[in-house]
Amino acid sequence: MKRLPQSLEQALKDRVWMLATTLRPSTVRHYRYTVRLFITYLRKSFPDVRRPSQLRRDPHILGWLGYLWMQRVHGSGKPWQVSTRAGHLIRMRNLFSLLDDHADPPRPGLMLSGDIPRADCVLPRPLTPEDDARLKTELRRRTDLYSNALLLTRLTGMRIGETADLSNDCLHHLSGEQWALHVPIGKLHTERWVPVEDEVREIVARLVFLRQLQPAGPAQFLLPRPKGREVLCQHLRAKLCEVAAASGITAHIVPHQLRHTFATSLLRAGVSLPALMKLLGHKTANMTLRYVEITQQDLQREFHLATKNPRHLIPLPVAIEASTDTPNSSSVLERLTGSIRLLDLVRLQSAGGKDKPLRLLLRRLVRIRSCLEKLFSEFEGEK
Repeated sequence: MKRLPQSLEQALKDRVWMLATTLRPSTVRHYRYTVRLFITYLRKSFPDVRRPSQLRRDPHILGWLGYLWMQRVHGSGKPWQVSTRAGHLIRMRNLFSLLDDHADPPRPGLMLSGDIPRADCVLPRPLTPEDDARLKTELRRRTDLYSNALLLTRLTGMRIGETADLSNDCLHHLSGEQWALHVPIGKLHTERWVPVEDEVREIVARLVFLRQLQPAGPAQFLLPRPKGREVLCQHLRAKLCEVAAASGITAHIVPHQLRHTFATSLLRAGVSLPALMKLLGHKTANMTLRYVEITQQDLQREFHLATKNPRHLIPLPVAIEASTDTPNSSSVLERLTGSIRLLDLVRLQSAGGKDKPLRLLLRRLVRIRSCLEKLFSEFEGEK
């Protein structure tokens, strides 16, 4: 008896099940939602399509593009964001590629790279210094658990999901007065250490105490979640809107803006871009640049600082002049140091073919200077 080919719906569900072994649970949920959306579209528009080989770019996939464009956000009537539509298209393209080993595979070229819309270039959304100060003042004034959790998020630059996933022993003592907050594995499958000050240590201790007054939940987390992680994040977002309104902020803000504000304030304080990238847990500096806002005042300050103290200039060597004084150890070392600097300047300006011999000569001169320093120190000790 000949086995019937597998249906398109079951084939897509099986590929999602295969991806579940390597992807995070939240990503698998997105794939399942995309499959449900695609199957719903086919049942409404093309009920006869039941196998992968029956799919055609025109009209099935092109109609799917229009179907996504017609979708509206529930309750607002606005179309889906570009990132939402692009996410569905990318996931379906990945599933189609996984169907190549199917007994009845789909035709190649169903989806093209041009079908995926380009993501919008969104500007950073940090709070203004005035709104940031008002918000932190209001959060410090309150003593409830969610307000302290939001203040911890602002002072450490964590994502809202990372704040919800903090463990009871997230605070670690490194050495002396150095403390760090252990941020668990989150969105990018990485964990990191964030240096903290005394205020953060006090907030963590306060959260440990307030957690004992809340309903029971998983014991390993710092914040209680008796109704689950998503409900905890919803409570944090609602509390932020409440605190913002109480502090006089009229604009609607979300927890991720606290992360943008943290990044912008650290950059203005002088933190380098590579260090800021590590603090935020980004994989590339391009992502970090999307989080910071450079104002005209920042540009003016950096410009005047660079013109007054240019860091790219090489220190000039000490002038070597004829002297009638009696030579001594300090003068010999000073002249030798000047010669090394001058030779290094010549090496930097020389052609590539002469670079290696000059580097070898520089190393030999540096070793000679080190030996002279040792000999002169021994000679002075004998005196």
